[in-house]
Amino acid sequence: MTHLALLSDSDPMTFKEAVKSEKWRYIMDQEMQAIERNDTWELTMLPLGEKTIRVKWVFKTKLNENREVNKYKARLVAKGYCQQYEIDYAEVFVPVARWDTIQIVISLAAQKN
Repeated sequence: MTHLALLSDSDPMTFKEAVKSEKWRYIMDQEMQAIERNDTWELTMLPLGEKTIRVKWVFKTKLNENREVNKYKARLVAKGYCQQYEIDYAEVFVPVARWDTIQIVISLAAQKN
């Protein structure tokens, strides 16, 4: 019985589960508004012969230190892992700071106060 009680209050695993709940629909609407407000994605026409990148909703209930609900989070994420290099894309740009560069910047900041 304890396990059933835990499952009844768990996060939705699919969009179909989440859309049945008013609170999760509200949280999904907030996420879509944030995506539009921040220009996170750009809606474009798909070139002929190209595939779309599918998306998935990820739902999570955040708890505080007393194990009480702090907030609900819903994120719409792209399934980029479905793509294949040189088939679906040609290059990737990922800005990454090297560890030695970070150490130099911290050292300079410490020297200059």
